[in-house]
Amino acid sequence: MKKLIIIALTAWISTFCTSCRMLSQKNKEPEKHISAIAAGTTQLAQMYNPSSTTIHPKVFVKKNDTTDIDLFVIINDSELLFSKANAQNQQLAKVKVFYKIMESFESGTMIDTSMRIVSIAKTATPKTFAIKLKLKHVDLPKFVVQTTITDLVRGKMNISFNTVDKYDSTGIDNFNVTYTTDGQPFQKNYADLGTQLTIKYNNTPGLHLIYNTVLPVDSTIPKSPYATLAFYNDSTIHVDTEAKPLQYSFTIEKPGIYFTTADSVNQKGFAIPCFGNDHPNVTTPDDMLKTIKYLCTDEEYATIKEKPSKKLAVDDFWYSCTKDIKKSKELIRVYYTRAVFANIFFTDHRQGMLTDRGMVYIVMGPPQMMAITSKAEIWTYHDRKEDRKIKFVFRKRQTTLTTPEYRLYRSTEFKPYWDFAVDTWRKGNIYTF
Repeated sequence: MKKLIIIALTAWISTFCTSCRMLSQKNKEPEKHISAIAAGTTQLAQMYNPSSTTIHPKVFVKKNDTTDIDLFVIINDSELLFSKANAQNQQLAKVKVFYKIMESFESGTMIDTSMRIVSIAKTATPKTFAIKLKLKHVDLPKFVVQTTITDLVRGKMNISFNTVDKYDSTGIDNFNVTYTTDGQPFQKNYADLGTQLTIKYNNTPGLHLIYNTVLPVDSTIPKSPYATLAFYNDSTIHVDTEAKPLQYSFTIEKPGIYFTTADSVNQKGFAIPCFGNDHPNVTTPDDMLKTIKYLCTDEEYATIKEKPSKKLAVDDFWYSCTKDIKKSKELIRVYYTRAVFANIFFTDHRQGMLTDRGMVYIVMGPPQMMAITSKAEIWTYHDRKEDRKIKFVFRKRQTTLTTPEYRLYRSTEFKPYWDFAVDTWRKGNIYTF
């Protein structure tokens, strides 16, 4: 059996960069009482399409108290376009941050807005910049912030959403998480080995202790979308924690789920996972083998895992799909590129490629239309030529470790679509709905 050369993938694939189009204008008008966000648009689906934009900022909120809330935008200047077409004749990039506060995803009623334009000077080495805006006071216990970040020189944009619950005192937005070395905000949804972090709780007056622990990584592989039973580890678990002062520093010394909470009774908190130093890339035989499960029966996968060499097991699987080394390499490139972006977009306390959204994303590709509601994320795939349409509903669930976690509503109706997608991959072809 010929062996494949497994191609190392990087987290950002430069060949995916194409023009961002305002496709939502072509959609039919949604019902008046339902916002476009909840009804679904193609523009929202671009959030998960790496070809739609060149900028990928991280946006999050921090609550100092119920009336003092900050919005942070973290962006790497390597993703920006610089130009001397300015009065200073300097290499400058311009970033516009626009946010609007809405009552909910469903209503879309705009309560308030604000905007800031920031000029960034080009430096010899790429740097990460933090842009902070103060959210205007809103007389609501819970609301949604939609943030649009635009590279004004290149004309590319990115949209993100944050739900703010002013009276929830346990989520990550009540904590300042910074790098110990320079005090910059920690903005990733995972940490690398050796990362030094400082956590400070800054919400509830009179609180003197917070609690933390390290849990093992959850590598459960999700079942197919039409599985009648989908095994998950419990959403709500009891965690044995250690008391810490309101501000403490620590080092990520081993893979695991680094859990922090301000409530030792209910134990609702947040987790910073560490999966080693390869994440979000998918280059090790161990990681590459996991997502092969989406294309196999349980019996096939058990046989593949029993092979003495995991690298050869991965090689043999993809070669069996094509009987051609060149075609197998192309399957590997596309399949694991999707896995990389699943890790970037969907990582919570598990690798993004091992979540329900990650599974569908890898096998089916990015959704063509997406809707977001207070209770779910809905992905739509539509083949107009064949007049086929399928919707995947990922329901939000409150968990001990992550708020929220998205779980697929499974149905036997998915079986013909899913089996066709899997069969396409197994016959040596890249599947796109």
